[in-house]
Amino acid sequence: MIRFQRLWPLAALSLLLACDGGDKKPKGDADKKTADAKKTDAKKADAKADGGETPKIEKHFDVTKDHSGVLARSAAALEATEKFDSENLRDISHHAEKLPTYESVCKHEAGINGEGFDQAVCVKEMEHHMVQLGPEIYAQLAECILATTTVEEVSACHAAEQEAEKLLHEKPHGDGLSKEVCDELFTHFETLAMEDAADHAEMVKEILEEVRADVLVTCMEQGTQAEIDCSMKAKTMPELKDCASKLL
Repeated sequence: MIRFQRLWPLAALSLLLACDGGDKKPKGDADKKTADAKKTDAKKADAKADGGETPKIEKHFDVTKDHSGVLARSAAALEATEKFDSENLRDISHHAEKLPTYESVCKHEAGINGEGFDQAVCVKEMEHHMVQLGPEIYAQLAECILATTTVEEVSACHAAEQEAEKLLHEKPHGDGLSKEVCDELFTHFETLAMEDAADHAEMVKEILEEVRADVLVTCMEQGTQAEIDCSMKAKTMPELKDCASKLL
């Protein structure tokens, strides 16, 4: 009986030590997990230092390239459609080479944005951008979009367009023409453009009426009295082209 009482504490101690040993994990596994945790923290630190895993894309257009008044902007609004072509319009917009068309730019953007992208709406927006930016800056926008391969890059191009429009609005280079004078010029330009377009007259009117409000605003901000003086004397689009060439 005495021998059993002496053995009992020894057995209990052995059992306790065995349980404690079973709860302990191999030292090698613990070291590996610690090393992995450090690597994860290091990656997070690097990503934070770099501004995140997907850094923001930024693009900017050179607005100092804008030298177009209301005549060039109005002509370019018509020139950049693929529906018809006019040498007179290209000359008035001061571009020997044809600008990228609205349709080509929007087709490329549709390919990136995928299903649900409305190309017709895009074309209308591009018409407005043309007048608001002028052909020089529109060309930068078009080239920017045509070079994109991701939605993020397209968004960066449109952000640059908004920035450029704001900068141009803040620093107009026109003579401060009145709305009434600009309205007369627009009506006169529209009449000559429709006569020159012949079978495409209604299409010309549709495009110009779409951007009428933009033309009036840019006329007041970027138009010059010299444009008014020579344009109102022109009786045909070729005469208006000659007028525009003298303003360069």
